Amino acid sequence: MVVNLSRYGSLRHSGYDDIDSGKTGQGLEVEELGTMGYNTPIVEEVSVEIERGGELKTELVRGLSQRCVSFIALGGVIGSGLFIGTGTALSAGPGSALIAYSIVSVIIYFTMTSLGELATYLPIPGSFNAYGTRFVDPAFGFALSWNYWLNWVSTVAYEAGAVAIPISYWLPQVNFAVWGISLMAIVVTINCITVRGYGEAEFWFALIKIIAICMFIIVGIAVAAGGLGGHHYGFEMWRYKQAPFVSGFGGVLNTFIQAGFSMQGSELVGVVAAESQRPAKLIPRATRQIVFRLAIFFVLSVFIMGLIIPYDDPQLINMDSGNDSGVISPFTIVFLKAGIKPAAHIMNAVMVTSSISACSSGLYAACRTVHVMAMQGHAPKILGRTTRRGVPLYALFFCAAVTLSLWAFNFVGQGIVFVFLTGVSGVAGYLAWASICVVHIRFRMAWKRQGHKLDELRYRAPLYPFGPVFCFVLICVVIFGQAYPSFQNGFDKITFFSSFLELPLFALFWVGWKRWKKTKVVTLDTMDLDSGARGGLSFEEEDDVLAEPSGRGFKALALKVVAGILG
Repeated sequence: MVVNLSRYGSLRHSGYDDIDSGKTGQGLEVEELGTMGYNTPIVEEVSVEIERGGELKTELVRGLSQRCVSFIALGGVIGSGLFIGTGTALSAGPGSALIAYSIVSVIIYFTMTSLGELATYLPIPGSFNAYGTRFVDPAFGFALSWNYWLNWVSTVAYEAGAVAIPISYWLPQVNFAVWGISLMAIVVTINCITVRGYGEAEFWFALIKIIAICMFIIVGIAVAAGGLGGHHYGFEMWRYKQAPFVSGFGGVLNTFIQAGFSMQGSELVGVVAAESQRPAKLIPRATRQIVFRLAIFFVLSVFIMGLIIPYDDPQLINMDSGNDSGVISPFTIVFLKAGIKPAAHIMNAVMVTSSISACSSGLYAACRTVHVMAMQGHAPKILGRTTRRGVPLYALFFCAAVTLSLWAFNFVGQGIVFVFLTGVSGVAGYLAWASICVVHIRFRMAWKRQGHKLDELRYRAPLYPFGPVFCFVLICVVIFGQAYPSFQNGFDKITFFSSFLELPLFALFWVGWKRWKKTKVVTLDTMDLDSGARGGLSFEEEDDVLAEPSGRGFKALALKVVAGILG
C-alpha cells in the first residue's frame, strides 16, 4: 500500500498490517510528517493502492473536518423530500405520515449504528458498497454499488425538477426547465472544487436549512396553539373527515416510500469516512448526532404540519395528483396561516438553497460511488481518474449527464416521473439500508470466528444483534408491503411499478455479475478484516488521535457550543 501525504510528507507500506511509526518488518517508512499542531499527522491528500481482495486505486482527499462530516450527513438528508415531498405524505392523513416517519427514524437509528461501527474501523473508499464485496460476495457488492448509484442520480434528478416549485411561487411564468439546468450547473461547479471546499459549502447550506426548520417548529407550535393566525387548531385536523388515517392500512404503507425517500442520505457518514481527517473520532460522533437530529427535524415537523394543514388542502403539494401547478410547500402554508407573509418568502428561498445542498450531496455520493466502482473494475476505468486535487472529474460529469437525462423525462407526463423517481429512489434507499444490516452481521460473525475481541472495535453498535436483525425484517415488511396499496382499490400500475421496479434491477445486477465472473460467497475464515483498518493507523496511534488537545479560548468554546446544538 502506498500513501502519499502531498502536503505533510509521505509514507510507504508494503504490507497490510497496522501502520506504526518508523520502520517495520513490512517495509514501512515515514518521512517528514507534518502535524498541524497535533501529536498525529493529518492526511490531506491520499493515494492508496491495494491489491489484496481486489485491485483498488484511489486518490481521494482527507479534508473533511468534524462539522463538515456532521453537516454533510444532515444536509444531504434535508432537501425537497422534507420541504416539498411531505405534502404527499400528509395527503395520506396526519396519523399515517407520523407513523411512517417515526418508524423510518427507528430504521435509520439501527442502520446508522451498524454503519458507524463499520466505517469507524474501516474508513475505506466505497463505504458499505465496498464492505458488500469484502464481507458478502463480490457480486453482492457490485449490485449494491450500482443500486446506490441509481438511488442518488434519481434523487438528484428529483431535486432538479422540484427546485422549480418554490421558484414558481415568485416567477410562475418562467419555464421550470431554466431552473433545473441552472441548479445542475451550480452543483456541478460546487463538486468540481476540492473536498474541503465542498465540505465548507455544504456546511453553510445545511446551517441555513437547520435554522429555517427550527424557526418553522417554533412558528408551527404557536399557530397550532392559537398564538399566531387567530385560530386554535389543537388536534382538529386529526378529526377532519377521514383523518387521521386516509385509505387505512394501505395509506400508511404507501407513505413509507415517501418517508424513506425523504430521510435517506444519513448513510453519507459512511461515504465521507474515507475523506474525513480523523475517522475514529468523527464518525462515531456524527453517527450519534445525525440519528436524533433527524428524529427532531423530520418527525416533529411532520407532526406540526399534521396539526395545522388538512390532508386535502388544495394548496398541498401532492406529486401523485399529476398536477403541481398552483401548489406550495407545507412549510410555506404554515407560515401563511400564521399571517407572516415575508417569512413565507424566506422559507421559499430556504427551499431553493436546500435543493442546491441536497443536489450537491447526492451528486457527491453518486460520483464517489461510481469512482470506486471503476477502481474495482465494476465500471469503465476512465471514471476512476481524478484531478491532482483528488476530484473524480470524469465520474462527476458522467453522473451529471445521467441525472440530466432522467430530469428531462419530467417533460413527459404530468407528475408521473416524480412518482417513479421517488419510488425507485425510496426503494433503492431501503435496499441500501438492508444491505448495511447484512454486511454488519457478516462482519461480526467473521470477527468472532477469526478470534478478535470486541474491545478492538473503537465504536460498537448498541443492541447488537437485535438492531440489524430487527431493522432488516422491518425493511422487508415495508418494501413488500407496497403490494397492498397497489391492489387496495384495484390495480394501480403506477404505484406498483414505481415501488417494485428497483427489486428486479438489483437482482439482475447481482445474478448477472455472479454468473459472468463466477464469484463466490466470502467465507468467514478468509474474510479480510485488516486491509484499511482504522484508516491506516495502529491502535496506539488511534488513541493519540482521540486524545489530541482541543482548542482553548472563547472562540473555540463558542464553536463547540454551536456544533453541539446544530451539528
